[in-house]
Amino acid sequence: MRALVTCLFVTLPMAATAQNPICAPTGEIVAAAVAARKSGQGADAAKAGIAAGLGEAKAAFAPAVPPLVDWVFELPEDDLQKDVAGSWVTQCEAQ
Repeated sequence: MRALVTCLFVTLPMAATAQNPICAPTGEIVAAAVAARKSGQGADAAKAGIAAGLGEAKAAFAPAVPPLVDWVFELPEDDLQKDVAGSWVTQCEAQ
């Protein structure tokens, strides 16, 4: 996960909030991916739906959607019962 956070940090624009501008928006993407997976959506449908729902203000984060959704869909089923998005944000902010 650290490598993915680092990769996204390097490639995404710095436009959200103060210290770690990508953490909250990418955490929202992770949360949406978890919700999509729990609801039975496939990864491709989740990617399309999440990217479409970003809106203009978060459109710059669209490149993060595919790798984050892929990561969520690779997690063991038991991990989905945990606060995956919260853990993501915590790891991101620790960078």
